[in-house]
Amino acid sequence: MSTMFWHATEFLDWWWQRLCDLVPPRWRGRDLAQAGLFVTLDRLPAGMPASVRLSLRRKGRNDELGRFVLDEPGTRAASRVAAAQGTGPVVLVLPGTALLEREAILPLAAERDPGRVLQYEMDRITPFAAEEVFWNWTIECRDRARGQLHLRLSLTPKAPLQGLFAALSRIGLAPTALEGRIPGGPNRRIALNRPPSRSERWRRRAWVAGAAGCAGLAVMAGVQPFVQQTLARNDIEARIAALRSRVERAEAIRRRIAAAEAGGDVLSAERARVGDALQAIAVVTRLLPDDTYLTDFVLRRRQLTLSGQSTAAAKLIAALSAEATVRNAAFVAPITRAEGSHADLFSIRAELVP
Repeated sequence: MSTMFWHATEFLDWWWQRLCDLVPPRWRGRDLAQAGLFVTLDRLPAGMPASVRLSLRRKGRNDELGRFVLDEPGTRAASRVAAAQGTGPVVLVLPGTALLEREAILPLAAERDPGRVLQYEMDRITPFAAEEVFWNWTIECRDRARGQLHLRLSLTPKAPLQGLFAALSRIGLAPTALEGRIPGGPNRRIALNRPPSRSERWRRRAWVAGAAGCAGLAVMAGVQPFVQQTLARNDIEARIAALRSRVERAEAIRRRIAAAEAGGDVLSAERARVGDALQAIAVVTRLLPDDTYLTDFVLRRRQLTLSGQSTAAAKLIAALSAEATVRNAAFVAPITRAEGSHADLFSIRAELVP
């Protein structure tokens, strides 16, 4: 049954492509969604009123309406200009640095509803939760051999735009979509969910009524694949709900492991820089003879300084030089005889090898 479903899906894709081929070539690259009032933001506002450029696009023309700083006088001027244009779609054009993109790879079964799967996985594949960003996706390719679906995820954080949305609301503009400009690539469009206006609802109902009459026979012939698609989507949702708690526990364990590894790396790096004091004590204890004792033991940036008394201080340099972890051992002061004793006073400096 699953094989029949995939064959039906491929047939529908082929059929849609053939319909698209009937469209005249000069119309294929035309984006019908380009009409409307465009609000272009040159840079994200940072502690000062935003500066925007208004333009009206319709029938292939782009009429510039002016640039406005959204302080009190600029808001009043922009409000008068926007009111004169009437109602229609409003598109907020973001600066190039505001739109973020990355590739997302999902199981091929997620093709039935990639948006719902991305909503669950957003905090795993990006630093944000789904409710913290405006986002959209497009299918890049389907790797049926590996069972993978490659998507292009476009998103922008909501927080930097909240003040701008409030300023546009005072003008009387409510953006219906965001548009991001990608250097060397197509513009990305992110639709914003909002209740449709009365005129839009009537236009949508009229379009649906006309399309329903034309597509009735096609719906009857294709009802079985759509039922299977619904059942498969419900199955995916049930699996996601069952596995979500396990995924959250696994992610928590992974974060704890990563934090522990990061702490161990810091300690290892610092020990390599300044030297391991315990290792130095162990080496010196093993090398020095029993008739030698230390009065000073200093380790600073892998430089070791030893001071003390020994009955054979001259032999200490040879003993230290024979150790592979010690190099450049030398007396830093002349050997002197301790008063009232047969021991020699010495002071030696050496370097510990990492």
